[in-house]
Order: sequence, then structure tokens, then C-alpha cells
Amino acid sequence: MEARSLSCIVVETPQEIQLFYYGAGLYFVLHWFEALDGFSLFVLFVYCITSFALAESDVNKLYSLKDSFTKTKGFLQSWFDSEIPPCNWWGVTCEGRTVVAIDLSSVPLHSPFPSGIMAFQSLVGLYLSGCGISGEIPEALGNLQHLQYLDLKNNQLTGPIPGSLYNLKMLKEIVLDKNSLSGQLSPSIAQLQHLTKLSTYINSISGALPPELGSLQKLEYLNLGRNHFTGNIPSEICNLKWLKDLSLFECNLSGNIPRSIGRLKSLQVLNLSGNKFNAELPASVGELRSLTHLSLNNARLRGSIPKELGNCKKLVQINLSYNAFISSIPEELAGLEDVVNFQGEMNKLSGHVPDWIKNWESVDLGYNKLSGSIPPTICQANSLRSLILRNNNLIGNISETFIGCKNLTNLNLQGNNLCGEIPKYLAELPLVHLDLSHNNFTGVLPSKLWESLTILEISLNNNQLTGLIPESISKLHSLQLLDMGHNCLEGPIPPSVGGLRNLNILVLDRNRLSGNIPQELFNCRNLVTLNLSSNKLTGHIPRAISQLTLLTSLVLSHNQLSGSIPAEICWGFTNEAHSDKEYLQHHGFLDLSYNQLSGPIPASIKNCSILVQLHLQGNSLNGSIPAEFSDLANLTTVDLSFNSLVGPMLPWSVPLPLQGLYLSNNHLSGNIPAEIGNILPNIMTLDLSGNAFMATLPQSLLCSKSLSHLDVSNNNLSGQIPLPCPGDKELSRSLAFFNASFNHFSGSLDESISNFSQLSFLDIRNNSLTGSLPSSLSNDSYLNYLDLSNNDFSGTFPSGICNISSITFANFSGNHIGMNNLSDCVAPCICTANSINHNRVHPPHVILRAATICAIALTIVISLVLLVVYVRRKLLRSTSQVLVRSSEAKATREPTSSDELLGQKSWEPPSINLATFESVLLRVTKDDILKATDNFSEVHIIGSGGFGTVYRAALPEGQRVAIKRLHGYRQFQGDREFLAEIETIGKVKHRNLVPLLGYCAHDNQRVLIYEYMHHGSLEMWLRNRADAAEALGWPARLKICLGSARGLRFLHHGFVPHIIHRDMKSSNILLDENMEPRVSDFGLARIISAYETHVSTNVAGTPGYIPPEYGLAMKCTAKGDVYSFGVVILEVLTGRPPTEQKDMEEGDGNLVSWVRWMTAHGRQGELFDPCLPVSGLWRKQMSCVLSIAEECTADEPCKRPTMAEVVKGLKMIQLMEHEPHNAHGHQA
Repeated sequence: MEARSLSCIVVETPQEIQLFYYGAGLYFVLHWFEALDGFSLFVLFVYCITSFALAESDVNKLYSLKDSFTKTKGFLQSWFDSEIPPCNWWGVTCEGRTVVAIDLSSVPLHSPFPSGIMAFQSLVGLYLSGCGISGEIPEALGNLQHLQYLDLKNNQLTGPIPGSLYNLKMLKEIVLDKNSLSGQLSPSIAQLQHLTKLSTYINSISGALPPELGSLQKLEYLNLGRNHFTGNIPSEICNLKWLKDLSLFECNLSGNIPRSIGRLKSLQVLNLSGNKFNAELPASVGELRSLTHLSLNNARLRGSIPKELGNCKKLVQINLSYNAFISSIPEELAGLEDVVNFQGEMNKLSGHVPDWIKNWESVDLGYNKLSGSIPPTICQANSLRSLILRNNNLIGNISETFIGCKNLTNLNLQGNNLCGEIPKYLAELPLVHLDLSHNNFTGVLPSKLWESLTILEISLNNNQLTGLIPESISKLHSLQLLDMGHNCLEGPIPPSVGGLRNLNILVLDRNRLSGNIPQELFNCRNLVTLNLSSNKLTGHIPRAISQLTLLTSLVLSHNQLSGSIPAEICWGFTNEAHSDKEYLQHHGFLDLSYNQLSGPIPASIKNCSILVQLHLQGNSLNGSIPAEFSDLANLTTVDLSFNSLVGPMLPWSVPLPLQGLYLSNNHLSGNIPAEIGNILPNIMTLDLSGNAFMATLPQSLLCSKSLSHLDVSNNNLSGQIPLPCPGDKELSRSLAFFNASFNHFSGSLDESISNFSQLSFLDIRNNSLTGSLPSSLSNDSYLNYLDLSNNDFSGTFPSGICNISSITFANFSGNHIGMNNLSDCVAPCICTANSINHNRVHPPHVILRAATICAIALTIVISLVLLVVYVRRKLLRSTSQVLVRSSEAKATREPTSSDELLGQKSWEPPSINLATFESVLLRVTKDDILKATDNFSEVHIIGSGGFGTVYRAALPEGQRVAIKRLHGYRQFQGDREFLAEIETIGKVKHRNLVPLLGYCAHDNQRVLIYEYMHHGSLEMWLRNRADAAEALGWPARLKICLGSARGLRFLHHGFVPHIIHRDMKSSNILLDENMEPRVSDFGLARIISAYETHVSTNVAGTPGYIPPEYGLAMKCTAKGDVYSFGVVILEVLTGRPPTEQKDMEEGDGNLVSWVRWMTAHGRQGELFDPCLPVSGLWRKQMSCVLSIAEECTADEPCKRPTMAEVVKGLKMIQLMEHEPHNAHGHQA
């Protein structure tokens, strides 16, 4: 009763019981201090009462905060459990009854910043990462004066960092990564003198780096990467004596790296990659004696690698790639004995390959100017696991060079001048990948090579290898890729090749192989790419080709094959038979050209449903063009030229997405269909020359938005040449090549010919055209080749034509043109006219002789040579344009300037094969992009990742697309490497990959255009969508796992070059309008970082997804992707993020460790997402999928399955009988 009277309560309810115990506790404390005087006792009593009132206030605030989280009730179950006291709620930490920390990381709040949090005045830690919070950071956050830890990363926050944040002088850590914050870093940051960590990477913060950063004397971690800063690195940063990690990668920084950087004695990680320094690396970097990781790739550094770098004895990772370093690699680096990975590719390093790299595990010095021979002692230390020396100037042989490399798994010597025979000892090494292509190796293939137990890929193409392909080749049972093209191999293809049952890609082109194609070859039923072109193969194409049901690329061109095209050839070019087993080089590529094939094109061609390119030219095929072509919805290129085909041009009327159609030199006849513009809406190149077409040329053809190359020469066409589309100049701008010579066209040539504003080649000779030459021709500034000879033109010669700077050939002879103005033109025989008038001075035999000489010179020399120049320099001229797949994209002549996006236009010809993209590529100006994104307004941002910022946009015709503006791009030499990568990615077509629609390359800006994915990312659905429980039931989740696995496996195993994703994660799995998964961002590491086998630590993955072996070596592998995909499966199963698992007693908090910990403690049943069903067959399926995920996330790469095995396992699980009631999500 005494305790009760002290507390002044009546003990009846649970809350009153709590008050009773509090009062009792206070009573005993008072008795403990009963010796104190009265005043001290009074002070203690007042303090306790005040503390109690404050604590009770925090509890009430928690209830208020809970009321704002009703939409996320499923993720905060303890908050809505009346039996659990507020201080025991998940994510809440109290001291006594005062709330000191709130951690709601990965809870999908999907709302503006929760205002109720600002009420907790005693808050020390606030963690709201990955909550889908949008809007600006509120100024009121600055009222939390006790705040020490603030984590708001991975949200959709916008606007500047509020100034009030700099008033929180107790702050120790600020983490704002992966948002869309803008504005500048304020100099007021100097007020945060307790700050140890500042991280804002992947935002849009701009302006100069404030020198005041250098006053943060306790700072240990500074990461400001992937922002839009300007100017230099302030030297004041070098005052941070406790700094351990300095990451300023891809920040648009310029100038010099401060020479005082050597004062950062505690620095362990230095990442300045992706900047624009245009300076030398200071020697003072050698004073960083604690440095372990150095990343300077793509930093525009020049000069020599400083020898002082050899003083950094703790270095483990060094990345100097894609710079302009010259001279030799300093000998002082020999003392760096702890180096695991050294990347120096794409520089200008010269000298010899140092033998001391034998102490390192992975070395990439490709694309340099190294010379001499590879040192014979390079393997003495047995450390080398991966050595890449491709594209240097190395000479000599390797007869004994690598004999001691007992741990070497990857050897790439492509593109050197190495010679001698391929040594036998290579079979005894643990090689997995061997590339000796593009060298001068000679001799026969060593029989020992086929006895290797580990090798999966062999590339020996472009050498001078001779002899036979040995029968022993069948011993390489595990071989997946064999490329021995461009050699001098002879004899038959041995039947034993059929023993390579795992072979996906076989390339033997450009050899001297003879005999028939062996029947046994078709036992290699995993083949997806078969190239036997340019040999001396004879006989028929075997009907056993039907066994290659996975085939998607077949090239048998330039042989002596005869007989008919077997109907069974299309058993492999289908979707249905192998929808989950597609390994592609050129998806849907069939080339049987330049053989001796006869007979008709089989009607079964319609079964080649995935056919994209068909090349049958140069044979003796007869019959008509099959109407079944209309069933090939993916067809973009058809070449049937130089055959004996008869009948009409287009025996179908339905539209096809053809971009290139070549029908020249056949016996086709009839009219060109008037509706051809509708049948071929995407046509870019149309060659109908050398046939017997009659009647007129349809105007709908010349009104095509996409047509750039039209050849109708050597036919029987008549009537007028149709003018460009009347009233719509836009429709005529794309035509660049027009040849209508040797026909019967008549009438005049109208002035509106100049509407063909892109025209560079015009040949209409040998017709019956009349009237005056249109003076508007002089307005065609791109005109390069002009031949109007042998018509009936009259009047005066328009001298303005000769003012066209680009013109290299013009011929007006055989007309009735006055020559008064010709003297002002270019040299005779380059620009000629033959005036038929009665005041001639020269006798006929002189004119005849001159005309003959000119004709010979022009026709034989200039016509051929300049046509080649024209094709290479003019038709493929890069005009700073966007290439976009769209059937109705607007064509324009020349993009206008923009200070933000464009510099001067580049004349570097792109190496893009337009016909390899899925649909037509049309020109869209940069202004269309700027307009679609409101000048890259933040309002249109739908994501910001490691490679760039993504904007939602609509093209002028309304097509919705996603536009990715790449971060940190450094222009390649002439853009050839960038364009080559774009061409590679553009060829990647799979239903579970996000297709690339186009690109824009201007100055130092790179923009990629992708198909828009309506339902966003898997990550968003797992953590930021309130309706995820309904939409992502178990069948839907299993469908997503299987589909994305198919996409990733497609990248790994059969597309050449193989593509390693390098950043597989749930945010890179997008969902289309049918919730079908699409893997995105594949191949971008090669564009952004320009790596092909390695990437730096800031590119190779995302925390939580990075496999453990990447901590030892930065070599990215397919098994690394498998690990990352295993983490994605765990996310799907658990609904949890890949990091920051709080409910485990040990480990580093990542999802893999948490799953292992829960399993080890017998709590496997608690792993699965509570939103998923708890019983029945679905739970059995989830357990099976969990087993696959555990295999994928094994610590040792060799214990992980391949993606092919993952797909097989997931499909077997999906085929289990489903429960009859699907109440928790739609059926996949």
C-alpha cells in the first residue's frame, strides 16, 4: 500500500500495473538515497518525474507514427500487435522508455518523408533506406539535435540537401546514396565536426566540391561518386588524416589530382575513376602506404605510371585501364607482392611484358603497345590464374612459356604476332578459356590439346594452322565453343566431331575443308551456331540437320554444296521447340549463299519462325518467291539476288518488318505493287535491279519514311519518276541512294527533287528524260555522285551543281545541254557535259576520242573507286543522330545544336549493321529526346542505377520508351569500341531481356533507348508496392525466377561474345505489361567501364549480391552472376532485401548469411515471405527453389551450378502439379 500511495495510482489496468512498478522502483531508489539532504532528494524526484513524462510522451508518439503506416501493416506486424509493447516493436530501439533509434529499412512506405518521425527529439539513429520515400528531405529534420546516424539511401528523394541538416552537430554518419538529390554541397558542412562517414553516391548533386570538406577531421569514409560536380579536387581534402576511403568516381572532375594527396596516410581505398582529369598521376600517390585498392580507370590520365606507386606495398587491386599512360611498366612495381588483380588495358604502354607479374593472380594488359616476347619465367611463381595480353605487338613463340603455369585458367593472347606451333602442354594446364586467335601460329593442331579435362572454350581463328582436324577432337566432351576459322585446315570434317555433345558454337569458316558435311555432326544436338562457310564442302545439305533443334545461326555460304534446300532446315529455327534453351550468336541467321543449290525455296521456310536474316543469293534457285514469307514476323533481311527466280516481286499483301530486300539479277517480272509502301513499311534498302519489272515506279515507295537505298536499274520501268511526297518534305528526307538507270522513264525532272535532302547518289542515266536540269539540284549539299547522262535534257547547264563541296563525280554527257557555264565547274572528266549545238569547234573524231577516254577513265576508275568511297564515307556518315526502332519514327535531315547534349557532329562512320536490330532504325533528333524528357527533367526520372539515370519518355509518335542517360562515359577512340558494343547489345534478342531500341552518341554524352517496362522492377514489387501480396503470389514469383534465369543463361552460354552481366540484382529485373520478367542493364559494364573480362570494385556488383571471390580478385565470371542470381531467388522467397538483416545473432547481416543462420538453427520454415501460402504443394515448390538458391550462393564457385542447370531445375519445379485453388496471386 505504501508503494501504491507513492505512485498515486489505483492498480487495475495493464497500464496502471506498469505505473505501479515504476512508482515502486522510484520508492526504493529514494530509500537508497535516504541519507541525502532534503534538497538533493527533491531534485532527484523532479528529474525522475520529468523523465517519466518524457518517456510516456515518446510511447504516445510511437502510436501516432503507427497510424501513418497502415498501408504497410503486413511488413510491420509487431507494430499492430496489442500484446507487444511499443519499445519492442520491430525497428524501434529504446533506452528506458525513450526512443533513440528507428530502423525501418526496406519497409515499403512508398510515401513522402514520414513527418511523425520528427517528433522524437531524443533520436540518435534514423535508418530509412530502401523505403520508397519520395519528395524532399524536410527542413524539420534539423530539429533532431541528438541525431548521430542518418541513413536515407536507395529512395526517390529529390531536391537539395536541406540547410538545417548541417545544424545537427552530433552527426557521425550521413548516407544519402542512390536518390535524385540535386543542388550543391554547402560549405556549412564544416559544422559537422563529429562526422566520420559521408556518402552521397548516385545522385545529381552539382557544383564544386567545397574546400570545407577538409575541415572534417574525424572523417574516415567519403563517397561522392556518380554525381555532377565540376572543377578540381580541392587540396584541402588531403588534410583528412584519418580518411580510409576516398571515392570520387564519375564525378565529372577535371584538373590535376592534388600533389598533397600523399598526406592521406590512413587511406586504404582510392577511387577516382571515370573523371576528366587530363593530367598525370602525381608521384605523391606513392606515399599512401596503407592503400589496398586503387581505381583510376577511365580518368583521362596521361604520362608514365609513377615508379613511386611501388612503395604502396599493401596494394591488392590496381586498375589503371582506359587511360593514356605511356612508357613501360615501372620495375618498382615488382615489389607489390600482395597484388591479386592488375588492370592496365587500353593504354599506350610500351616495352616488354615484365616477368615479375608472375607474382600476381590476374593481369590484363590488353590493347597496349607491348612488344618483344613473353618472358619464359612468367610462370615460376605459380600465381597466375588469368593472363590477358591481347592486341599488343608481342612476338616469338610460346613453346615453353606457360608450361609452369599450374593454376592458369584463362589465357588470352589474341591479336599479337606470336608464331610457331601451338604447344602440347596447354592440355595439361587447368585452362578453361584459351584464346590464341589473330596471331601467326602455324603447324598442325596438337592431338594432346583434345585431352584437356577442363577447357570449355577454344579460339584459334585467324592463324595459319594447317593439316587435318584430328579424330581425337571427340575427347573434349565438355567443350562448349570451338572457333578455328580463318586458317588453312584441310581435308574432311572428321565424323568424330559428333562426340562433342556439349558443343554450342562451332566455327570452321574460311579454311580448305572438303568433302561432305558428316552426318555425325548433327549428333551435337546442343549446337546453336554452326559456321562452315568459305570452304570447299560438297554434296547435299544433310536432312539430318533436323536433329539440331536448338539451331539459331547457320552459315554454309561460299562452298560447293548442291541439291535442294532440305525442308528440315527449319526444325531448328523455331521458338516452340527450345524456348528455354536459346544460345545465340546472330539470332535467326541463315546463310546458304554462293553455293550451287537448285530447286525452289521450300515452303517449309515458314516454320523458321525466329528467322531474322535470310541469305540465299548466288545460287541457282528457281521457282517463285514463296508466299510463306508472310508468316515470318521477325524477318528483317532477305537476299535472293543472283538466282533464277521468276514470278511477281511480292506474292503476299500483309505487312512485314523487312529492312533490307535484295532481289537483283533474277527473272522477276510484273509490276511493282502500288501498295508496296504499306507492305514494306520499314524498308531501308530495296534492290530490284536486273529484272524485268514493268509499268511505273509507285510513289508510295518514295514516300517511305525509312527508305535510304533504292536500286531499280536495268528493268523495263516507264512513266515519270515519281516526285518526293507532295506537301510533306519529312517523308522524303531519308533517301540517300537512288539508281533508276537503264529503264524507260520519261518526262521532266521536277525542281522538287531537292526534297530528297539526304541524297548523295543519284544515277538516272540511259532513260528518256526531257526538259531542263532542275537548278534545285545545287541545294543537295550531300550529293556525291550524279549521273544524268544519255537522256534528252536540254537548256543551260546549272553551274550551281559544281559548287556542291561534296560532289566527286558528275556526268551530263549525251544530252542537249549548253556548255557556257561549264568552264566554272570542276575538272573535265569529273564533271562533264556534251552539248549538241551547231557551233561546235571540235571535229567529231576529236570529240569521240575525248569522250571515249573520259568514259573509260570515269567508268573504270572513278566509278568504281569513288563508289567505294561514297559507300564508306557518305552513306554511312554519322550525322549525330538517334537510331530508334519505330515503324513511324520521324525522319529528319540534320539534328540541331544543343549546348546540353551535343557538341560538333562527328563524322566517324558507325559500325552498326542496321539489319541486325529487331525492327527498323530511324533517325530521331536530339531535340526529340530533349523534348520527350523536358531537357532531362527530374520529373521524368523513373530510376537511377550504377550505369545511368533512366527517364520515362514518349517519342514524337507516342511510343513510350525508357531513355537511359549513361554516367561517366569517356569517349573511345573514334567511338569504334562504343559502337561495336552497341552492335553487340543490339543483336541480343530474347523474350526475357529488355531490348535495346536505339542509341544517341554525341560528344561525351551517350543515351540508350529501351523498350518501356510498364510494371517497373522486381525490387519495387518486393519492397515498395502495397499490392505486391495480391500480384506476386507464388506462381507469379516462380514464373519471374524461371524467366529471368532463362534470360541470364542466354547471355552466358551461346551469344558470342559471351556476356557476363556483372550486376545481377532484383532492380535489374523488370516486368513488362504481362508481368513477364526482363533482365536489364546487360552489357553496360562493357560500355561504361569498357571492360570485357574485368571490372572495377565500384562496377562489379552491388553490396549483398557480390560473390565472396570478388573480394580476392576482380575478375567477373559467369559463376559470379550465378551467385548474384541466387541472392535474387532468396529475395523472391523471403521478401527481404539482400543486406541489413537485423534479426540474427551473428554474421554480417546479408541475406545469404541470414538464410544459412536460420537454416542452421532449425528455423527454415520461418524463411519464407509471410505473404506467401504456408501449406500445400506451393510450399514444397518453395523448398525446392530454396535448395537451388543455396547451391547458387555456395562460397566456392566450382560448387555453383551453371545457369543452364538452374533453368532446368526451375522448370522441373514449375512442372509440378499446381494446387487446385490459386488464391494468392494470378497464375503465371
